[in-house]
Amino acid sequence: MHITFIRHASFLVECEEVVLLFDYVDGELPLSPDKDLIVFASHRHGDHYDRRIFDLPAKAFVLSDDIPEEDAPAGKDVHRMGPHQKIEVEHLVVSTLRSTDEGVAFLLEVEGKVVYFAGDLNNWFWEEEGEEYTSWMEREYHRELDRLPPAIDVAFVPVDPRLGKRYALGALDLLERVSVSYLVPMHMWNGFATGTALKEAASPYDVEVLAARGNGHQWRIA
Repeated sequence: MHITFIRHASFLVECEEVVLLFDYVDGELPLSPDKDLIVFASHRHGDHYDRRIFDLPAKAFVLSDDIPEEDAPAGKDVHRMGPHQKIEVEHLVVSTLRSTDEGVAFLLEVEGKVVYFAGDLNNWFWEEEGEEYTSWMEREYHRELDRLPPAIDVAFVPVDPRLGKRYALGALDLLERVSVSYLVPMHMWNGFATGTALKEAASPYDVEVLAARGNGHQWRIA
């Protein structure tokens, strides 16, 4: 499996038979012409979705159902998903969780691997919102995490520097509940030091953190 960090919350994941593209807005795409491309969009926020994805040579599109239906041109193979749904697309099994912000998170079974792409599903700790809000957020986030399988091969999770010292709260919540082989921080707004800091924060867990040092960073994993 070959992973490319495009920018912000966008990743290209090249498997043996298929290429997965998550939350693409712009940036250079090292596409393989010999493999089918499946495009995912977790929600409609402008840092996660742009309707120009429909110009890509994709075999299929898997979209959160908060993305306007009329954005997709006629003739495209589009699969719209709400929370807690499960479908099969081009030999992939795709399940969804409910985001604690907008849209969905994706859980994929692909070529014997389990891939989790959180989108904006996170324990968003905005201190100014008050204790009632933060308690609700934590409860809802943990409720969704409890829907995950006990082991995940690759997990893409928000690690947002705007959260200050609680930047890693959602990622560590995940590691408390699920065995993750590779944890990939995203949603860093070019604050790449935040991803690097996650390596130390996650050191008590048996996980390898793949922290991008810049746009276009690539990894090859087993």
